[in-house]
Amino acid sequence: MQLREFIIPRDKIFFNLLAEQSRILVKGAETLFDIVMNYSEVRSKVSDIKAIEHEGDAVTHELYVRLNKTFVTPLDREDLMSLASKCDDVLDAIYGAAKRFHVYEIDQPTEYMKNFVELILQATREINILMPNIKRGDQSEVDKACEAVDILENQGDELLHGALMELFRKGKEAVVEIIKNKEIYEWLESALDRCEDVTYAIADIVMKNR
Repeated sequence: MQLREFIIPRDKIFFNLLAEQSRILVKGAETLFDIVMNYSEVRSKVSDIKAIEHEGDAVTHELYVRLNKTFVTPLDREDLMSLASKCDDVLDAIYGAAKRFHVYEIDQPTEYMKNFVELILQATREINILMPNIKRGDQSEVDKACEAVDILENQGDELLHGALMELFRKGKEAVVEIIKNKEIYEWLESALDRCEDVTYAIADIVMKNR
């Protein structure tokens, strides 16, 4: 057993890892926000998000390893693994969207894209606030954060609907632009969906352990 494990109780280690994962989500969303709002050095910023995604993978891996080595866990191990996996899904979607700005050589982000990244950043910040409630079990705070992310996700649905309607009005002469932008919009909307998945996973854990 490492010295760190004597200093930090086992249950606290799991909560610390989850808190770190939520902070990484915010960092990924902030970098995506920077890509879209300050559209320069896109390739470098996409590489930054890839590195952030690897940070998230490392935290998830450490959590899995510790779960396999720990006989008694503070929460159901399947719930912990599922939550970590859902956090990874958010980062995957953020990277998927970011990468396409570079690969597709997008000239400039649209206003819809700017609106999307604002929603994603807000959603990850709500998750970062919500994650500590796994330990505290403050149901009112959990409900508040879940409602906030649900509203953001609904706004994302409306954004996607409006963005696609505008795209398809462009006609056949803009087919390449339509394909590129449509895919980016869908990745951005997926990131919001995955954020909502995380909040409901947290809410389920809190409810089960009241």
